[in-house]
Amino acid sequence: LVIVVDRRIPALVPAIDEALASGVLRNAGERLAFRHPLIRTALYDGIAEAVRPAWHLDTARALARAGVPHRRVAQQLLHAFSTPNAGQLDETLLSWLADAAPTLVAQAPRTAIDVLRLACRRSPVTSTRGAALVGRLADALFRAGEHAEAERIASRAMERVADPEALADLHWTVSQCRALTGRTGESLESLTRALRRPNLTDRERARLLVLVARAQRNLGEVTTADELAREALAVAEQVGDSWAIGWSLHVLIIVAMMRGDASTALPLFKGALDVVEGDTALTDLGLLLRVNEAVALGDLDRYDEGIAAATRVRERADNAGSLVRLAQAQSALGELLFRVGRWDDAQAEVETLPDEFKDPAVICCDRGVAAVIAFHRGDPITARRHLASAASSAEKIGTRVIATLAAARSLEHEISGDTGKALGLLTAGVADNLEELDEMEDLLPEVARLAARTGSAEVAADVAIRAEALARQADIPHRRAAAAYCRGLLDDDPALLQDAADLFGDAGLPLLRAKALEAAAVGHAIQGHRASARTAFTRADDLYDQLGAHWDLAHLRARLRRYGVRRGPRSKHRQDRTGWHSLTPTETRIAAMVAEGLSNKQIAEQLVLSTRTVETHVSHILTKLAVRSRVDITREAGNHLRTSG
Repeated sequence: LVIVVDRRIPALVPAIDEALASGVLRNAGERLAFRHPLIRTALYDGIAEAVRPAWHLDTARALARAGVPHRRVAQQLLHAFSTPNAGQLDETLLSWLADAAPTLVAQAPRTAIDVLRLACRRSPVTSTRGAALVGRLADALFRAGEHAEAERIASRAMERVADPEALADLHWTVSQCRALTGRTGESLESLTRALRRPNLTDRERARLLVLVARAQRNLGEVTTADELAREALAVAEQVGDSWAIGWSLHVLIIVAMMRGDASTALPLFKGALDVVEGDTALTDLGLLLRVNEAVALGDLDRYDEGIAAATRVRERADNAGSLVRLAQAQSALGELLFRVGRWDDAQAEVETLPDEFKDPAVICCDRGVAAVIAFHRGDPITARRHLASAASSAEKIGTRVIATLAAARSLEHEISGDTGKALGLLTAGVADNLEELDEMEDLLPEVARLAARTGSAEVAADVAIRAEALARQADIPHRRAAAAYCRGLLDDDPALLQDAADLFGDAGLPLLRAKALEAAAVGHAIQGHRASARTAFTRADDLYDQLGAHWDLAHLRARLRRYGVRRGPRSKHRQDRTGWHSLTPTETRIAAMVAEGLSNKQIAEQLVLSTRTVETHVSHILTKLAVRSRVDITREAGNHLRTSG
């Protein structure tokens, strides 16, 4: 109030005291509030409609001069232009908005979209300021998930903009949008032409090189992306461009991860995060770096840290309103949860956002995770639905291999009885993507298993050699486990397979541990060691049961039955698929909170989940309980508690 009316506090106290005494205002902690919203509405409506816009504009100017948070100034501008009598954005406010736009876009893309639309109508795109504003509008639209409009606006502006810096920003947005629709090749052609323009400054060159490096990375050209990112980083450091430095480091991080070298990638995160720290214009990059840091922690078998990091960045992305980064964070979290055996939680993460907010690679990964879970749980109809939904996205990414989707497609053939085709699909993927070791190494255990099943000794030997090379490259539990597993299958060595199972357990990977135990049980049975076979069989059976992997359970029991090996009585019954007892621990907690009358938002706050994730869990609960409403969930919870009592 002091800022807006330009008066000192002592001069305002009498009026405030009078408003408090009359009941117009009330104390609200450290703030003042209207006693009732109707009072505020009545007073506001009492201001002449022709005067309101001018007051809002004066307020915006005062707040902008005082340096208050950009979002508050933007909200005043939106109020000013919400009526037919709105005035014009003057030079002072247009200049403020041009300077504030990067921060506003990063912190509140939805608010930025609304206010930038107003500004772009009043500032020609051919001017330096107008070009910058339209570039920020396109960026905000991209972050808010409106990719088609973002590309349309940015592409149209590129034809008229002369300012080199604004042009680089527009190229950035267009390339991001095209990557989401699998048109990275188009971006690469456009960016290559832009790099050939004469009289490029070093700053412009650094930024364009980063964009080309990202395009090459998206096309799977890892070595080329690495070289271009290093060149961009060198130029960016010379001119001190934080934006280009941060994004160059990000590309180098991704290259290291694609090469299966998370140990090298992890230290790079600190340098990149130091660059973006405190720079609100780089908020989006900060979110992306933290998503990939969570993935890297998982690659190093540091799953507790990875899941915690992914959970935090998912919350940040949700609060920032960046649907693109939210989708990536949830995808990373979903895959981490899948690996450690929290399949229901993984499903909730990957199914929360519609595919329209995801890039093709994320769609393939998410649908792959969901399909793999469904196949293992004996639900091929749902699994094939996920595969069908991923088909168009898989076409867009070309020859790139997404491990979860490849595994799901292979499982489809195996479950249909065509093990040879299942193996062929995976071996082709591994052969075509030798540079992308992160995706390839996830497939090696499955290739080894299927090679052993089909008697493909040459393939099995090749996979064992590759797995052992990776284990020598980095001493990580899951790599040593994979090497022991592949070699154990090749040599028919149940003792080595038992070691692999223990190492997969150390890595925190229950599904792979169960597969190694299953192979060890078969090996012991073939050698006539029935006691050892039964022990390994029972441990594998328990793991499959805990995961709800019904297809694997049936397959395991059928294999061991051939050798006369059966397990004894179970200590617990297999988890139900419907009804109260089919709920996972997370779903049980959420159902209980629903019964207590908590909203999805309140549940999300207590469980440190996003509201969308809670909504997905509630949907799963309704399906499993075969009910239609939260009232029905409350009734079921009450019935269960009475029965338990």
